[in-house]
Amino acid sequence: MNSIGHTQLLRSKWTATSAFHDETHFLVQQVLHDQQGNPEKVVLQGLNNRHLFDIPINQLEDSDRWLIGWR
Repeated sequence: MNSIGHTQLLRSKWTATSAFHDETHFLVQQVLHDQQGNPEKVVLQGLNNRHLFDIPINQLEDSDRWLIGWR
């Protein structure tokens, strides 16, 4: 389980443990909030192809799928 500091999430670096849309390294470009102001989704940008993907923030907490930093 990854511990995510929501205030430090923007511009953080992530590595997918298995290829996600043909990418393994990502940068958080945007944090999307719900109506109460809680972080709900993140917009990830792949480093190789620069494509953007939005995923629920709780997926980043799964350390079997995502690692903090670039490895």
